[in-house]
This record gives sequence, structure tokens and C-alpha cells, in this order.
Amino acid sequence: ALYSEINPLHLPEVLAIVGRHHGQSELYVALVSSIAGLFSTVNRKKFLQDRVEHHLSIIQEHTATVETLRTEIAAIEEAEENREELQNEFESLGFKRRRT
Repeated sequence: ALYSEINPLHLPEVLAIVGRHHGQSELYVALVSSIAGLFSTVNRKKFLQDRVEHHLSIIQEHTATVETLRTEIAAIEEAEENREELQNEFESLGFKRRRT
């Protein structure tokens, strides 16, 4: 119970001290009590690395999506500018704009 309250990152040091000062039998008891914490530390590092990779891939996907959206926005803006230019040209030639 005491070992479960120790931060898993400090467990290796604690276990080394227990082994040095209290012998193998107490070290065995300490290991049995803290084995889950030790495994969670090892797996936690891999888990965090996987999460970083996952989020980096999401960032890449979102960056690509943003670029696609910006390209589409630019195309819409260009079409709007062209339409306004055409309307101005027609109006300068004497054609009136029809309201719909």
C-alpha cells in the first residue's frame, strides 16, 4: 500500500534503497507491491510518444485542409473580382445592371 503512493518515476530509486538497506526479502515485497507502477511508467512513456505522433498527424491533416480551404476562398474571391470587373465594363458600355 505504501509503494502505491510513491510516484512511479521515483520507484526505481526507492526499490534500490530498500534492496540495499533491508535485503532481498523486503525488496521482493516492495517489487510485488509496486510492479504495476513500474509497468505504468514504462508504458506511459510509449503512450505519450504515441499521443505526440497522433496529434502531429492531426496537425498535418488540418494544415492540408486549411490550405485547401484557402485555395477555394482565393478562387471565390478571384471570381467575385472578375464578375465586378465585367459588371463595371458592361455598365461603362451603357448596359444597365439587372436586379434579380
